[in-house]
Amino acid sequence: MKQEMKRMNILAIYGAIVIAATACGSTSNKSTQEEQVAVEAVPTMGYVNGVSDANAGMRTGEVELKGTIQARNFTKMYLYSTYGKNNSVVDSTAIVDGKWDFGKIKIEQGIYMLGIAENNLAPIILNPSEPVTEVGFRSGRMDGSLFAINSNENKAWTTYIPQEVQLQKAIKDAMIAMNKSSLKGEYQKQINDKQAELSALQAKMIAEYPNTHFAKIVTWKQEPSLTEIGKYWENIDFSDRSLIHGTILSDRIQNFMRSFSKGQESGCINCVSVVAEAAKADDVVLEFALNQMLIGFYESGMENISTFIIDNYVNGDSCGDADLSNIIKSTAESIQKLSIGNVPPNIQMTTSTGGSFDLFKTTAKNKYTLVLFWSSWCEHCQGEAPEVKQYYDLWHPKGFEIIGVSVDNNKNAWLSAIQDRGFTFPNVCGMKIWDSPVAKDYRVTKTPTFYLLDTNGKIVLKPKSIREVNNFLSQNLK
Repeated sequence: MKQEMKRMNILAIYGAIVIAATACGSTSNKSTQEEQVAVEAVPTMGYVNGVSDANAGMRTGEVELKGTIQARNFTKMYLYSTYGKNNSVVDSTAIVDGKWDFGKIKIEQGIYMLGIAENNLAPIILNPSEPVTEVGFRSGRMDGSLFAINSNENKAWTTYIPQEVQLQKAIKDAMIAMNKSSLKGEYQKQINDKQAELSALQAKMIAEYPNTHFAKIVTWKQEPSLTEIGKYWENIDFSDRSLIHGTILSDRIQNFMRSFSKGQESGCINCVSVVAEAAKADDVVLEFALNQMLIGFYESGMENISTFIIDNYVNGDSCGDADLSNIIKSTAESIQKLSIGNVPPNIQMTTSTGGSFDLFKTTAKNKYTLVLFWSSWCEHCQGEAPEVKQYYDLWHPKGFEIIGVSVDNNKNAWLSAIQDRGFTFPNVCGMKIWDSPVAKDYRVTKTPTFYLLDTNGKIVLKPKSIREVNNFLSQNLK
């Protein structure tokens, strides 16, 4: 493995969040070219520790969860458990006359999601130390409409989060402006002022809601040291399994990579090692941290580091006696299947014309088959569409096929785009955007995404553009 990579955009170091500006990413992953600028992290000022004997560790117990929703056109409320940014349904209950009630449910302390659909959710805090949690929604749009009726944890949460979002946006905007301006000092002052406001807000909220899980979360959001790599994780208790319920740890890992990797592969590998060593305090938290890094680096296009994690921590012995479950082993296996030289998952779906499609049967009939993930709303996909059609018409008679896999969820928009762009090759769509099984199988978080397969179904190229496909075919398809 190369020991150094060329210096890259600092915001793309750990990219479960950041997607290339020339592609269309998922809602949670979208970024613009202006957002992807090299910026310096700002250390937390006036660190306050809100972890106490009363809220340390993860408690398990019963919580009575109930509430209201002012929008009356919904019939069911769902409760989701969180694992980083992934959500899994754990329970559901009927909504009757705007009221819903899960009764008493056994939970692990942490962040959960409530919502009426998998794409319409809001985060809440559940803590057995607060045996009754009653919340409400002001509208049918969950995110941003949550309020606490009888829940100290969620009163704090819904008070704090909007203010944090506003301050973080102001900090980011100032950083972007500073990167483009000669008036560095003025923008640095704005950044420092907003960071001071955020620190003051965090201190105030911890003081107002002592001994809560909320106070612990805000403590973990702070970064007391952004200058010494050995001290960065001192305010995180890796033996506390509530770390896996929510995005706190994955967000901190992202910031850690930004601050200490210096945009180099060797720096990222060193950061991985530091996180893994710190997380050894608990096997479950260790696995979570490794899983987040594994997925993050893979989705950033930094497959060398994903391979390093798999070789040293999943398949190797760097974890010592840690008991890693099938979760991370499954993640590692799926990533390996998507590596060049390996056979990816099969795609068996109904096409836009009503026929049946089987990827492996298709690859067997052709010399090369391109799996093209696209969407009707992706501007970059639309920009490349003429060349996709041009190269398909050129190479198809010589043994080249394309399967277009859309991540749309609007059938009419999908079918119209196929016709408008002149796509005569087979097209399929899971109709669930990024949550469709095929998108998950191929770990697609942006469009367009390309996989070029040979006649044996093996991946021979993972190009960044259709022109790379054309260049490959020019040399290999005579």
